Amino acid sequence: MKRILLFTVAALLAGNGLFAQARVESNEAIQPVVITWWHSNSGMAGKAADALVEGFNATIGTQKNIRVEAVYQGKANDVLTKAKGIWQSSVNTDLPDLVQLDAQAVLDIRDIPQLIPMETLAVNDGYDLSQILEAARLSVSYKQKMIGMPFNSSTILLYYNKTAFEEAGIKTPPKTLAELADTAKALVKQDANHKVTRYGFANVPTTYELIVWLGQQHGLSYITDEENGHTGIPTKVLFDENGTMVTFLKQWKQLYASGAVENLTSDLNGAFASTRVAMIVASTSNLTTILNLVGDRFEVGVANFPMVNAEATGGVNVGGGALYALDNGSQHSEAAWQFVKYATQAEQQLAWHIATGYFPVNTGTYDLPSFQEHMKNNPLYGVAIEQLMQSNPKLQGLWIPSSYQIYYAFQSGILKMLSEDKSPEETSKALAAEIDGYLADYLRMQ
Repeated sequence: MKRILLFTVAALLAGNGLFAQARVESNEAIQPVVITWWHSNSGMAGKAADALVEGFNATIGTQKNIRVEAVYQGKANDVLTKAKGIWQSSVNTDLPDLVQLDAQAVLDIRDIPQLIPMETLAVNDGYDLSQILEAARLSVSYKQKMIGMPFNSSTILLYYNKTAFEEAGIKTPPKTLAELADTAKALVKQDANHKVTRYGFANVPTTYELIVWLGQQHGLSYITDEENGHTGIPTKVLFDENGTMVTFLKQWKQLYASGAVENLTSDLNGAFASTRVAMIVASTSNLTTILNLVGDRFEVGVANFPMVNAEATGGVNVGGGALYALDNGSQHSEAAWQFVKYATQAEQQLAWHIATGYFPVNTGTYDLPSFQEHMKNNPLYGVAIEQLMQSNPKLQGLWIPSSYQIYYAFQSGILKMLSEDKSPEETSKALAAEIDGYLADYLRMQ
């Protein structure tokens, strides 16, 4: 009897142990896979990013037992600095699963061993990449492989004070730099002491604008060899050989000679909203911000980025940023891909577009009745999209070492041409020599 009792107690204890173990295993099984996403979205974009994450966690994330945690890390360069500090160390476990970076960071991330190309994740999932706009795909492709997923994608536009245009009797926005000079001159205002109180246009060209003003010439041109760095590390500039810089500088010098251009390098949005200038060029992602800044002061107009001349038909490139997947040892890349796939769905891209002004990267968005209704009610948002669709998709941004030095080289070189009355030919040669020097220095260190 005692032996039977002992066996019964032992069986109960074993059963309880098995039950307890099963309960622990069950609890472990329901713990979600946590994906960390570092980003630089703030303000309206920050709220849109939070909404995107909440939507995923409540739907696909719940179904697939995945939870995304979005972490704001400051401006785009701050995100790069923090991530780069980790992947250059020997402890990669602190890396996020996903990181959002702008084009300036591509040179830092494209060759690191921790990068998991988005195209690899897409192919493994049987995902059709053709649903992503070709120009957007190419904007984050290196050596014919899409290394990131285009996300906060944008192009450059002309913003103009439509009310001022009407007051000056100007019916249409300028299409070329020559027309821009005439239009800007007609918009200038002066006080009784002949002090300019409103400039027609404000800008000092940098890499951002020159990618387009040089690239749109001859149907397609590049600033450097290696297709602006998308097929390899650039070794030299091309603009002095193909004459695109001289063609541009001649037009720019004439534009500046109109007396209607202010050499403004910062807070262009504020200058435009305050009516200090009547026209600026800026990213399509600025549209929502500009409309909010302007309020009811005047009516805002949006138009295609002005061409260098009528023969410059290449259009504009895709700018902005993308999502990159990183190997931090967690084996969570497939789960991270689920969020990337969700974030670039047609419906999610529409919500992201409306909230931020970045254009949808998913071709399916453009077929949605809700998108078409949005375009009907908000035609300004459609200008960038139509401009992009008419552009050469192979016109791409500049992936180049010493990018900040080169950015300021363009800016200071053009200002020097204006202030010292240097010729376009002399300025082009000087810029080519300076930038080729930066590229040579970089290649020597490799």
